[in-house]
Amino acid sequence: MFEVFLAALVGAFISLDRTAFLQIMVSQPLVAGTLVGFSLGDPLTGLIVGSILELLWIGDVPMGSSVPPNETAAAVIATSISILTSRDTLAAQPSPIQIMVFSVLLSIPLAVFCQKVDIYVRSYNRRFVLNAERLLESRDFLHIGRENLKGLISFFVASFFSIFILLGVGLYLTKTIYPLIPEPFLKGLFIAFCLLISLGTAVSIRTARVKRGVPILFAGFLMGMVFMYLKD
Repeated sequence: MFEVFLAALVGAFISLDRTAFLQIMVSQPLVAGTLVGFSLGDPLTGLIVGSILELLWIGDVPMGSSVPPNETAAAVIATSISILTSRDTLAAQPSPIQIMVFSVLLSIPLAVFCQKVDIYVRSYNRRFVLNAERLLESRDFLHIGRENLKGLISFFVASFFSIFILLGVGLYLTKTIYPLIPEPFLKGLFIAFCLLISLGTAVSIRTARVKRGVPILFAGFLMGMVFMYLKD
């Protein structure tokens, strides 16, 4: 329970960077996953999980009225589920690839739910904007900053409780469902890991609009196949 609380607390602070405070890219899945993994004692898992989600959502930026699925919450939840499930099941490896893929797939619909929470909080915070405008009209400059602080607090509280609750639900589902998965499907999860990386790479190339992106992707695919062949 303490580790779930810790992950939710760290995730809530990181989530402020999305739109509410600073915006120095700490909330990107690559960084968020690594930081949460570090707080839970396994930064490598956070780096791997965060990298996958970073590639998948690299083109979705919360700008203006655009509110994409909460990729930060997805990285926090997927990383935490992968690490804590691996520990509780006493897996042979620190964080098996299959558990990582399962946690990533599970975190995607949870990110959509957090998107709805984000939209609600933005709507809720409108009252603080109106309060600040009234204070400005009355020249009460001393208390305008207080309204901004209220907005930060509402974002933090919403992020903390949404991550805390969804992480608890995700852990329960993972610990219940994952041990029941047949061996052939576990092998399929490993293949899905490679497919997710390929899909993420294709999304990132398309987003960046790199010239000759298809040849680059094809060359990378061939290099990966050669590497796997030499490794075996």
